[in-house]
Amino acid sequence: MSGSRRTFVAVASVVGLALVLAACASKTPGSTGPTGSPTSSGTTGGVTVKAASVGILGTALVNGDGRTLYMLTADQGGKVTCAASPCTGIWPPLLVPAGSSPVAGSGVTASMLRTVKTPSGATQVMYNNWPLYMYSGDSGSGQANGQGINSFGGVWHPLAPSGHPIVGGSSTTPSSSQSGYGY
Repeated sequence: MSGSRRTFVAVASVVGLALVLAACASKTPGSTGPTGSPTSSGTTGGVTVKAASVGILGTALVNGDGRTLYMLTADQGGKVTCAASPCTGIWPPLLVPAGSSPVAGSGVTASMLRTVKTPSGATQVMYNNWPLYMYSGDSGSGQANGQGINSFGGVWHPLAPSGHPIVGGSSTTPSSSQSGYGY
């Protein structure tokens, strides 16, 4: 291999690595990637919570990427009960970076938007005193496949902008694999 060809390959490798690192560094916590794990929010001030149409459920809370946000009936009084695996693997909590605050987007009452410390020390977003989660079975915006699932000590429901659970009107019927999370 000639010297100029080696130099070209080395420079191309460094540029490629720099692009990958830049893409990774630009992400901030808050929403989910394909696996449901926290990745980016699209905002610099924190994680955005807004209202959007979610199938036949009507208007529900969603994150900055349009993913439906859920509450767990066991989390009454702002207590976080889904705090460890396997629960958080299936129902990733909506987290904000330390020192950040959630951002009230369109259709959301800012005074209902708060945070709570989880047992692990992370900062989780709450709305009307309900800790917020995403569902790993929702692959994109407008889905509410977690509606009505009974698992981890309670029932999961999307939240309306009023701060109340949306009960009934499920856009999908949980399959036997979805309802099999009865821990």
